[in-house]
Amino acid sequence: MGLGGWDDAILKSLLYVGLGIAIYALFNSFTSLSENDTLGFVVTLLLYIGVYLLISIVGWLVIGFPLHFVISKYTNGSYLYYAALPSVFVIPCLFYKGSLLFGLAALFQALIFRFFVYKKA
Repeated sequence: MGLGGWDDAILKSLLYVGLGIAIYALFNSFTSLSENDTLGFVVTLLLYIGVYLLISIVGWLVIGFPLHFVISKYTNGSYLYYAALPSVFVIPCLFYKGSLLFGLAALFQALIFRFFVYKKA
């Protein structure tokens, strides 16, 4: 199995998960926003975009791409292999108090990446 179209797939996975988190945050805090709250929300959203992209790109460079290479070379490229490592960060947060944000973001990025990287054109 080849490496697939990973460049386009990584951009789509970053975009879709980032937009999903931003839309969730918008609807979650949109109940009573005054003018000052709206400006604060915009600044927070811009900071979120920068931090999200930084953490995601570093994560893909350090963990995602090497793991994708190993999965592509030695396995059949199943969704299970792409979900295994992010699940390690999600499962403990279900049993103990912790933030699911990074674990779920990594899990959804990996699954969306897997969908688009091997998508038949």
